[in-house]
Amino acid sequence: MKNRKRISLVATLLALVVSMLGVGVALAHEQRTVGNYNFVVGFLNEPAYVGLPNGLDLRISNKDSGKPVEGLEKTLQAEFIFGSKTMPLTVKARFGQPGAYTADLIPTKAGTYIFHIFGTVEGQKVDEKFESGPGRFNDVQEMTPLQFPDKVAPAADIAAQVQAAQNSASTAQTFGIIGIVVGVLSLVVGGLAFFKRK
Repeated sequence: MKNRKRISLVATLLALVVSMLGVGVALAHEQRTVGNYNFVVGFLNEPAYVGLPNGLDLRISNKDSGKPVEGLEKTLQAEFIFGSKTMPLTVKARFGQPGAYTADLIPTKAGTYIFHIFGTVEGQKVDEKFESGPGRFNDVQEMTPLQFPDKVAPAADIAAQVQAAQNSASTAQTFGIIGIVVGVLSLVVGGLAFFKRK
């Protein structure tokens, strides 16, 4: 009898912890009623960092019953937007999580992003934009403040430095070729002048 009470107590505590974790996830996402459905949208991994693989975290349930809506990977589309740039996303159902969907992405700049979700949910048209920011879900952040003991330059900065070095080398090579051509022409002109004097 005591063992059953202990197991029951442990199960209750475990359920409480899991529900609290769920609330934490929901707090880092935007919740919105869209027609007959509740949408919860954010990054799969919060907070989101520049250069790290991440994803769309999309959960849809019926507004009245709370029942998760399945099969929407066939009828919904998504886009990832930063400023004037847009990337189409492939919406996929999350294994073992009814009503939960994702799409793979890697943000490469810090700042505000938008998830554009459109298509149909059980015949209802949907065209919604979910923008990161205060009170919704987190903007993408730089990783540099977390790096220790050494700060590592972002991949974009390294690529820019490599490109600048390549451009410098190319410019130096061009000037070198011009110098050789001028030198050869000078020798030819000097040789012609020498033979004319003779």
